Amino acid sequence: MSWQERVGLEWGNGVLGEWGDGEMERSAVTMRGLLLVAFLLSTSFAQPEIIDGKPPVSTYRIPAAMTLCGEKIPLELASVRERFDREFYYTLDREGQLVLYLKRAARCNPVIEPILKASGLPDDLKYLAVAESGLLFRAQSPASAVGYWQFIRGTAKRYGLRIDQYVDERRDLERSTRAAVAYLKELRERFGSWALALAAYNWGEERIDKAVRQQGSSNYYDLYMPDETDRFVLRIAVLKLLLDNPQGFDIYLPQSELYKPPRKEQATVSSKYWFSIDVLSSCANVAPRAFRFLNPWMISNTLPAGTYDFSVPIGVGSGYAACVTKKTAGRQETIHVVRRGESLTLIAERYGVTIGEIERWNNISRWKPIHPGQRLVILADG
Repeated sequence: MSWQERVGLEWGNGVLGEWGDGEMERSAVTMRGLLLVAFLLSTSFAQPEIIDGKPPVSTYRIPAAMTLCGEKIPLELASVRERFDREFYYTLDREGQLVLYLKRAARCNPVIEPILKASGLPDDLKYLAVAESGLLFRAQSPASAVGYWQFIRGTAKRYGLRIDQYVDERRDLERSTRAAVAYLKELRERFGSWALALAAYNWGEERIDKAVRQQGSSNYYDLYMPDETDRFVLRIAVLKLLLDNPQGFDIYLPQSELYKPPRKEQATVSSKYWFSIDVLSSCANVAPRAFRFLNPWMISNTLPAGTYDFSVPIGVGSGYAACVTKKTAGRQETIHVVRRGESLTLIAERYGVTIGEIERWNNISRWKPIHPGQRLVILADG
């Protein structure tokens, strides 16, 4: 029976059959509400009834055999199969999250896959980034690991990524992927298997070394480790299983729904003056937010003088450097140290700039108080 038929039945047989004259007057609002519901359900606003024929999660089974990075996962062992079960059903039960992974992978894999292939590393390693960050450049762990591959600061710098108060290349997909490739190669050579290399990526090389020495085994599946690391490799394997063949688990996503990689090109700009987001975005003909997403390595709305490779929309690159150079010429940078009693209004008046400009240059809000000793970047015309 349709929603319209049910509403009509309740209206004709139930409601009117029970109400007296006085009750009908007192219930006019309710009656009008039911009429409105019936009207909406009979128009294009109505949501058609959808029969959900998808089997429950409990009907799906893990495979009898599987590999990760070319290495066999010993699913014939009851203990390993139970661990795999845990990750499989936990992940499969979160279909919405899997849909988001599929959408983001369509945007990120065109960058990740060629780098892995050119480096001779297994394609399966792309699922490491999914497990680490969900393919979000802003991802940050409680241990301050940042970006797609969740590098901590020391490891990131060891593999050539720039991190300072203005730039964090852990958030750049291509640069951080190249750093991850270099790190993973070293881990694989050091530990002799991909399973143990991935465990070391999660828990740390020294901790894995110590566990191997103390427990007398270099087999990942035999080692006793913290729960997170104990689950980590199998979680990556489950992501491979589900994201490689989502239709096999009744997850269907049209191609039109996948996120597309941005259509962009590189533009190199050098300047002896400071850069600010208003100039960088206006010369790219995009909003400041869009520019920051094209260049996620920027963690500030200002950049000190120097040379930078910016990502800009296709067609903008040829004249981009000239535009930025022209608009930044003469803009001198001053670091203002906030004194007691100063406000953004007073500081803006002192330098002849607006409060909005100070907010953009320093990633701050006028609604949050500044404090003595705080350092603010001021870009004033020289």
